[in-house]
Parts: sequence; C-alpha cells; structure tokens
Amino acid sequence: MTTQHTNTVDNSWTIFIEILSDEFTAKTGFGVYAHITPLDVDQAYQQYRLRNAPMRLFARDYVRTYA
Repeated sequence: MTTQHTNTVDNSWTIFIEILSDEFTAKTGFGVYAHITPLDVDQAYQQYRLRNAPMRLFARDYVRTYA
C-alpha cells in the first residue's frame, strides 16, 4: 500500500511540475526553474495540496504572482 501511495504522490508531483512549467513557459517563454527555486516549487506543491482547486487553475494563479 505504501508503494502505491508513493507512486500516486510521485505522479502528482511530476504532473504538477509539468503544468507549472507549461504555465511559466506560456507566460514568459521560460520554464519554472528559470523563475523559482526547487524549494519554491516544493512549497507551491504543498500549497496546491492544501487547496481544493484544480491543478491547472492553481498553476495559473501561482504564475500570475511571479511573472
């Protein structure tokens, strides 16, 4: 069970980074790590998990605050 839960979190984390990077690229022409540190990405992911919002919507709002 732990392995399955870990895989789900890993998949969610990977998808989150891809979506966040897509949003930064669309807005600025550069991916996520050109704008924020890996620690900031982790903190954004933790914020996302605490909110009850779709991942894409969260990413758009997040990018608006940085771009």
